[in-house]
Amino acid sequence: MFCPKCSQQQPTGATRFCSRCGFTLGGIALVLENNGMIPQVPGQTLSLSRNRIMIEGALLTVFSWAVAFVSTFWFDASGIGEGIAQLTGLLFFILGLIGLVRFLYGFLFVKEKTTVVPDIGPGRAAQVLAADPQRSALPPQQFSAISDYPLRVNTKEMAPRASVTENTTRLLDQNSSTKNDLPNN
Repeated sequence: MFCPKCSQQQPTGATRFCSRCGFTLGGIALVLENNGMIPQVPGQTLSLSRNRIMIEGALLTVFSWAVAFVSTFWFDASGIGEGIAQLTGLLFFILGLIGLVRFLYGFLFVKEKTTVVPDIGPGRAAQVLAADPQRSALPPQQFSAISDYPLRVNTKEMAPRASVTENTTRLLDQNSSTKNDLPNN
Protein backbone atom coordinates (compact mmCIF):
# COMPACT_ATOMS: atom_id res chain seq x y z
CA MET A 1 0.00 0.00 0.00
CA PHE A 2 1.17 3.51 -0.80
CA CYS A 3 0.36 6.61 1.24
CA PRO A 4 -2.01 8.84 -0.76
CA LYS A 5 -0.42 11.97 0.69
CA CYS A 6 3.32 11.42 0.25
CA SER A 7 3.46 8.20 -1.88
CA GLN A 8 5.61 6.37 0.67
CA GLN A 9 5.29 2.60 0.30
CA GLN A 10 4.10 1.05 3.56
CA PRO A 11 5.77 -2.12 4.88
CA THR A 12 2.52 -3.97 5.62
CA GLY A 13 -1.08 -3.63 4.55
CA ALA A 14 -2.29 -3.31 8.15
CA THR A 15 -0.32 -0.12 8.85
CA ARG A 16 -2.52 2.49 10.50
CA PHE A 17 -0.31 5.55 9.91
CA CYS A 18 2.17 6.51 7.19
CA SER A 19 5.74 6.04 8.36
CA ARG A 20 6.89 9.22 6.59
CA CYS A 21 4.15 11.86 6.99
CA GLY A 22 1.88 10.35 9.68
CA PHE A 23 -1.26 10.33 7.47
CA THR A 24 -4.03 8.10 8.88
CA LEU A 25 -4.43 5.06 6.64
CA GLY A 26 -7.28 3.40 8.57
CA GLY A 27 -10.08 4.24 6.14
CA ILE A 28 -8.05 3.94 2.94
CA ALA A 29 -8.55 0.16 2.74
CA LEU A 30 -12.33 0.57 2.83
CA VAL A 31 -12.21 3.22 0.14
CA LEU A 32 -10.08 0.96 -2.04
CA GLU A 33 -12.40 -1.98 -1.47
CA ASN A 34 -15.42 0.03 -2.63
CA ASN A 35 -13.86 1.59 -5.76
CA GLY A 36 -13.22 4.97 -4.19
CA MET A 37 -16.57 5.33 -2.40
CA ILE A 38 -17.14 5.40 1.36
CA PRO A 39 -19.40 2.43 2.15
CA GLN A 40 -22.92 3.04 3.44
CA VAL A 41 -23.81 0.73 6.31
CA PRO A 42 -27.61 0.41 6.54
CA GLY A 43 -27.68 -0.90 10.12
CA GLN A 44 -26.13 2.13 11.78
CA THR A 45 -28.03 5.38 11.88
CA LEU A 46 -27.50 8.61 13.69
CA SER A 47 -30.87 10.22 14.06
CA LEU A 48 -31.45 13.49 15.75
CA SER A 49 -35.11 13.43 14.90
CA ARG A 50 -37.76 15.99 15.56
CA ASN A 51 -39.62 13.73 17.98
CA ARG A 52 -36.52 13.03 20.04
CA ILE A 53 -35.69 16.73 20.40
CA MET A 54 -39.27 17.53 21.35
CA ILE A 55 -39.45 14.72 23.96
CA GLU A 56 -36.10 15.72 25.50
CA GLY A 57 -37.17 19.36 25.65
CA ALA A 58 -40.53 18.51 27.25
CA LEU A 59 -38.94 16.20 29.84
CA LEU A 60 -36.32 18.81 30.77
CA THR A 61 -39.02 21.47 31.13
CA VAL A 62 -41.36 19.35 33.26
CA PHE A 63 -38.59 18.02 35.52
CA SER A 64 -36.94 21.42 36.02
CA TRP A 65 -40.18 23.22 36.77
CA ALA A 66 -41.24 20.47 39.17
CA VAL A 67 -37.98 20.90 41.12
CA ALA A 68 -38.45 24.70 41.06
CA PHE A 69 -42.02 24.31 42.37
CA VAL A 70 -40.92 21.99 45.20
CA SER A 71 -38.14 24.40 46.17
CA THR A 72 -40.74 27.15 46.73
CA PHE A 73 -41.96 25.27 49.84
CA TRP A 74 -38.67 26.15 51.58
CA PHE A 75 -38.80 29.86 50.79
CA ASP A 76 -40.06 30.48 54.35
CA ALA A 77 -37.16 28.63 55.94
CA SER A 78 -34.84 30.76 57.99
CA GLY A 79 -31.10 31.05 57.55
CA ILE A 80 -29.09 29.58 54.72
CA GLY A 81 -31.87 27.15 53.72
CA GLU A 82 -33.98 30.04 52.44
CA GLY A 83 -31.18 31.31 50.18
CA ILE A 84 -30.44 27.83 48.85
CA ALA A 85 -34.14 27.25 48.13
CA GLN A 86 -34.43 30.55 46.27
CA LEU A 87 -31.26 29.87 44.26
CA THR A 88 -32.45 26.35 43.42
CA GLY A 89 -35.85 27.64 42.35
CA LEU A 90 -34.29 30.26 40.06
CA LEU A 91 -31.77 27.83 38.57
CA PHE A 92 -34.32 25.14 37.77
CA PHE A 93 -36.80 27.69 36.42
CA ILE A 94 -34.12 28.86 33.94
CA LEU A 95 -33.35 25.22 33.02
CA GLY A 96 -37.06 24.73 32.37
CA LEU A 97 -37.04 27.72 30.03
CA ILE A 98 -34.08 26.20 28.17
CA GLY A 99 -36.02 22.93 27.82
CA LEU A 100 -39.04 24.86 26.53
CA VAL A 101 -36.89 26.64 23.95
CA ARG A 102 -35.45 23.26 22.86
CA PHE A 103 -38.96 21.85 22.52
CA LEU A 104 -40.07 24.82 20.42
CA TYR A 105 -36.93 24.58 18.28
CA GLY A 106 -37.64 20.91 17.55
CA PHE A 107 -41.30 21.61 16.86
CA LEU A 108 -40.78 24.61 14.57
CA PHE A 109 -37.45 24.14 12.80
CA VAL A 110 -36.30 20.50 12.74
CA LYS A 111 -37.43 18.26 9.91
CA GLU A 112 -37.48 14.48 10.05
CA LYS A 113 -34.22 13.12 8.74
CA THR A 114 -31.93 10.19 9.29
CA THR A 115 -28.28 10.12 8.32
CA VAL A 116 -26.22 6.99 7.83
CA VAL A 117 -22.87 6.76 9.59
CA PRO A 118 -20.37 4.43 7.89
CA ASP A 119 -18.25 2.13 10.03
CA ILE A 120 -14.68 2.92 9.00
CA GLY A 121 -12.94 2.24 12.27
CA PRO A 122 -9.38 0.91 12.49
CA GLY A 123 -10.59 -2.63 13.30
CA ARG A 124 -12.65 -2.79 10.10
CA ALA A 125 -9.74 -1.51 8.01
CA ALA A 126 -7.44 -4.21 9.37
CA GLN A 127 -10.04 -6.87 8.49
CA VAL A 128 -10.31 -5.61 4.93
CA LEU A 129 -6.54 -5.50 4.49
CA ALA A 130 -6.03 -8.97 5.97
CA ALA A 131 -8.78 -10.50 3.80
CA ASP A 132 -7.06 -9.72 0.48
CA PRO A 133 -3.31 -9.14 0.88
CA GLN A 134 -2.75 -9.24 -2.92
CA ARG A 135 -5.06 -6.29 -3.57
CA SER A 136 -3.40 -3.61 -5.63
CA ALA A 137 -3.79 -0.72 -3.14
CA LEU A 138 -3.22 2.81 -4.35
CA PRO A 139 -0.73 3.22 -7.18
CA PRO A 140 2.44 5.20 -6.58
CA GLN A 141 2.48 8.81 -7.62
CA GLN A 142 2.59 8.97 -11.42
CA PHE A 143 3.70 12.54 -11.96
CA SER A 144 4.87 15.62 -10.18
CA ALA A 145 2.75 18.71 -10.60
CA ILE A 146 4.78 21.33 -12.43
CA SER A 147 3.60 24.89 -12.49
CA ASP A 148 4.61 27.63 -14.90
CA TYR A 149 4.29 30.11 -12.05
CA PRO A 150 7.75 31.59 -11.31
CA LEU A 151 9.46 30.44 -8.16
CA ARG A 152 9.75 32.89 -5.33
CA VAL A 153 13.19 34.30 -4.64
CA ASN A 154 14.84 32.79 -1.59
CA THR A 155 15.38 35.92 0.47
CA LYS A 156 17.89 34.41 2.82
CA GLU A 157 20.37 34.13 -0.07
CA MET A 158 20.13 37.77 -1.20
CA ALA A 159 22.82 39.00 1.18
CA PRO A 160 25.65 36.78 2.40
CA ARG A 161 25.92 36.31 6.13
CA ALA A 162 28.67 38.23 7.83
CA SER A 163 31.40 36.11 9.33
CA VAL A 164 32.10 36.28 13.05
CA THR A 165 35.84 36.17 12.45
CA GLU A 166 35.76 39.07 9.96
CA ASN A 167 34.07 41.34 12.50
CA THR A 168 36.51 40.31 15.23
CA THR A 169 39.50 40.84 12.96
CA ARG A 170 38.27 44.29 11.97
CA LEU A 171 37.86 45.30 15.62
CA LEU A 172 41.36 44.06 16.45
CA ASP A 173 42.77 46.03 13.53
CA GLN A 174 41.01 49.18 14.73
CA ASN A 175 42.33 48.72 18.28
CA SER A 176 45.88 48.17 17.14
CA SER A 177 45.79 51.23 14.89
CA THR A 178 44.46 53.45 17.69
CA LYS A 179 47.19 52.20 20.06
CA ASN A 180 49.87 53.07 17.53
CA ASP A 181 48.50 56.59 17.18
CA LEU A 182 48.69 57.31 20.92
CA PRO A 183 51.92 58.88 22.24
CA ASN A 184 53.93 56.72 24.65
CA ASN A 185 54.57 58.20 28.13
